[in-house]
Amino acid sequence: MDNNRYSSVWEHFTIIDGIHAKCDICKRKYSYKSTLTNLKKHLSNRHLINCSPANNPVSQNQNIHHDNIDNPDDSETRDPQPSTSGSSMAPVSSSASICMSRPTEVARKRKQTSIIGYVPKRMTVDSKKKIDGALLKLFTKDYQPFRVVEDEGFKEFVKLLNPNYILPDRHSISKTYIPALYEKCVVEMKELVEKEAESVCMTTDCWTSRNNESFMAVTIHFIDSNFSLRSVLLGCFEFNDHHTGVNLSEKIKQTLDEWNLKKKVVLAVSDNANNIKNALNILQLKSMGCFAHTMNLVVQSSLTLENSLLDRVKAIVTHFRKSTVANNKLHTYQINNGISQPKKLIQDVQTRWNSTFYMISRFVELEDSIRGTLGLLDKAPENLKGEEWVILKEMCQGLKPFEEATRVVSGEKFMTASLVIVLSQGLVDVCHKMSKMNYNTRVLDIVNKLLCTMLEKDTWKNLEKSRTLRRSTFLDPRFKNIPFLHSTYILETTKDDIIEQLTGIIRIENNQTAERNEQIPPPENGSEEVRDLQTFGHQSISIWDTIDRNAAEVLPTGTSTSRAIIEVQRYLEVAILQRNNDPLNWWRENSYNYPYLHILAKRTLCCLGTSVPCERVFSKAGLILNDRRCRLKNDKVKMLLFLNYNSN
Repeated sequence: MDNNRYSSVWEHFTIIDGIHAKCDICKRKYSYKSTLTNLKKHLSNRHLINCSPANNPVSQNQNIHHDNIDNPDDSETRDPQPSTSGSSMAPVSSSASICMSRPTEVARKRKQTSIIGYVPKRMTVDSKKKIDGALLKLFTKDYQPFRVVEDEGFKEFVKLLNPNYILPDRHSISKTYIPALYEKCVVEMKELVEKEAESVCMTTDCWTSRNNESFMAVTIHFIDSNFSLRSVLLGCFEFNDHHTGVNLSEKIKQTLDEWNLKKKVVLAVSDNANNIKNALNILQLKSMGCFAHTMNLVVQSSLTLENSLLDRVKAIVTHFRKSTVANNKLHTYQINNGISQPKKLIQDVQTRWNSTFYMISRFVELEDSIRGTLGLLDKAPENLKGEEWVILKEMCQGLKPFEEATRVVSGEKFMTASLVIVLSQGLVDVCHKMSKMNYNTRVLDIVNKLLCTMLEKDTWKNLEKSRTLRRSTFLDPRFKNIPFLHSTYILETTKDDIIEQLTGIIRIENNQTAERNEQIPPPENGSEEVRDLQTFGHQSISIWDTIDRNAAEVLPTGTSTSRAIIEVQRYLEVAILQRNNDPLNWWRENSYNYPYLHILAKRTLCCLGTSVPCERVFSKAGLILNDRRCRLKNDKVKMLLFLNYNSN
């Protein structure tokens, strides 16, 4: 059976014992005994993978270089060439010839090369698996086109690294390797979600590619048993139907049903479009608009007061970015003024958050260089006035808190829903303070517009009304009940809600404990415990009597509600965690101190405050659908994005 380990079948199977193997793709077990036919049929019928000898790269390794093997005896059996010297020599007898040639032959004698020296060592399936896995990362991690394996430079590079490895062609990668890896990753992710995801936060969004093709992405986020935040991309799939609430809801429902998550979603986060809001309402999911998107709408609405000034700034930036002469003079001017690393101007992008702030900030930073360079250009756009430069500087100070809040809440590796209420309160407070500062009147108008928009916008006013956001903030050890101290009603309502949720958890845990105790069978007649009791006659005497009696006396007393109140109060009495510390790590270390509250924290703190994960998926999709991959089909895009997001 050792020879069969070199079959390409073992690239997709793992041996369990002498007669069973498990498919690496779908995790099913099959019997193979003395032949591999059963395994080959499974790969061919279930995964469309052909493992015939003609398609087996491992067997091809055994045949390379065979045509170049020389006969090792040819050099020694070939007749010597006749002498070309002009001198004549007397004939030598055969016996004398043998005696004279012996020393020379011994001196020139070398060890005969074994046939192994000409045939390359066969590559095992395990070695080929590792190399194939590393090769596929070129496409799933780096988004290289499949045809890179046919580039001459790459083929020569691989050959120098390992001459025994045969590169698969682009068709095999596209039609066999990537689909097999995708199916394997789907199985692993479903096992992870089923095992670890007790409650999840869902984010979703839609996107249109440069090829005018529409896609929809759905991600989930949950806290595992080790109190680590995990993220899974359920899919980024083509969506060509009309983007109505009904159509969107059907696609989301289909995805959640496929992953068995319909009853586990505690919060769904999307942008503020009406169609996706309607879709989530149809599915009866608790939903929230992306907080970063809400902030961007507030800022864009307020900046309309200075559209004329911003248009002039954009015109100057566009001139320097399009004119090579102007750009070179700006670069030279910075160097001549002692700037070792010259910078370029940044253009505003309407669909990119905070891009207006970044444009103004860089524009103000390069004020001296821009003013000096504009004076050197023949056809330069009109420069700004001194007052306008002051307005831009003060605008940067007014927009800086919103940029910082967007950056903080857009994190994907840590929970962000607990930050939403804190950040919303902080932005309102900052705008109140700036409205009383000695800014230019035009800047104060922008600040007041920011403040009024936040206070009047329904999506902003409803943040503190969200029970999910209040629970997340309360259970964050960095904040607890501090953000609610300004309102006694909100403070008491939030605390009562936490106690109510915790009471339900305690009751369920108590019922499960009672059921487990009832299911414990009594000792059998032949057990050691019964024999020990029989030794002492009819009197029930056990070494566990004392500990059982003491344990029964210290069992938790009181109602589930009273125990919930005590645990919440103990949580509030502990010192506040520093703001730069990880709250999930705190819960991981203190879970034993709060046996029931940590369960509620695990179910609640998985929520995010933005739909940024989907936005980042679409950013990666834009890297895949480039000019070198204009013929890439949408199902391959779906597989590559799924593998890129979930392969870690």
